[in-house]
Amino acid sequence: MSATDGSSSEEEYGEAEINDRGRLTIPKELRDDLQIEEGTTFTVVREGSDIRLVRNLPELQTLSAGKSREEWGEKAFRDAGDATFGGR
Repeated sequence: MSATDGSSSEEEYGEAEINDRGRLTIPKELRDDLQIEEGTTFTVVREGSDIRLVRNLPELQTLSAGKSREEWGEKAFRDAGDATFGGR
């Protein structure tokens, strides 16, 4: 398992078994730790005799309330930064 800071760490979460329908259950503690919810999709990668699941992240979306950058104006973006970071 890879940490979010790019370092590599390994931790065991128990065993998983494939059921008669070919389904694998990821242990609850790991799902909770990684915030994996119902509907999360993965790409399955084979590395020799190992299998790796790579979470597919959703596309990021810009919230604009239907306004263009011109309609918002530069001041709106500057004000949002000031509100978020306290004018730093």
